[in-house]
Amino acid sequence: MISIIVPVYNVEPYIEQCIESVLRQTYGCWELLLIDDGSTDGSANICRSYADKDERIRFLQNSHAGPAKARNKGIEQAKGEFIYFMDSDDWIEPDTLECMLRAIQQHDADIACCGLFFDYPTKSKAVCYTKQDCLLSREEALRYIITGKLPSYLCILLLKRSVVKEPYTDVPCYEDYATGYKWFSHAHKVAMIASPKYHYIQREGSILHTKRRDEFLLDIYLERHQYIRQHQLMDEAENRANTVRNLLKLSKDYARKPIAFDERVSFVSKVRDTLQQFLPVGFAPLGLKRWLRLKLMLLSVKTYVRIV
Repeated sequence: MISIIVPVYNVEPYIEQCIESVLRQTYGCWELLLIDDGSTDGSANICRSYADKDERIRFLQNSHAGPAKARNKGIEQAKGEFIYFMDSDDWIEPDTLECMLRAIQQHDADIACCGLFFDYPTKSKAVCYTKQDCLLSREEALRYIITGKLPSYLCILLLKRSVVKEPYTDVPCYEDYATGYKWFSHAHKVAMIASPKYHYIQREGSILHTKRRDEFLLDIYLERHQYIRQHQLMDEAENRANTVRNLLKLSKDYARKPIAFDERVSFVSKVRDTLQQFLPVGFAPLGLKRWLRLKLMLLSVKTYVRIV
């Protein structure tokens, strides 16, 4: 059985589409756990109504504590051998579960990963993370996720229950970034699927679009570096280079934000001070652009923020 875990909070206009996309799955051996996180609109009543009509749907309730606690409650209550996460305002293609489960079974993998659609109000953009179906080792998969070649979206993953060992991380945002790599570290093989299956709805007001969200990435990148080193998942020189690359991207993105100059300088200075513990890193692992940005940042943060 596949346990599908969906936190629900004030998504009355969207939750039916989410549930209906699960009901339309060509693979039918699943349970849907709808965890209401203290909704104040009609979301809970909609979920309860579906649970009353289909015994595969379970309706659980939490006091309002955030999506991480809701997902962790879902993990605790799940009965399936496989775990799949959805957001309550998104939906999936009819063959999503069948396609991902087949990939795991054919390759004896622990995780399957598909592409997704970014659905905007007036258009939809399909994104895939491999050109053809393939199989990655744990080391390859970790390298993909650490370098950003594969995003940390848990909604594109079907996971064996056995790799979901740590709880879902409870941070204000980017919870997937703080969690996914840990579960990848327990997988022996990851099956990559060269087709999009998940519809990721992009709308104003979602957590993804909250202001200054990138600030949380600094602590996440540091924790990730320590986890990889502690568990000896990667050569330390490569681990340091990856962390420097990620911190450089974080500083570049923040420097380009449409906010006050002094605020950008303050945060980029913090990134610079943090980054220095991972130096030296050679030219080759960074490439010319990153190497030049690093030199400029170390020389003058204000100049870096002005021209990056």
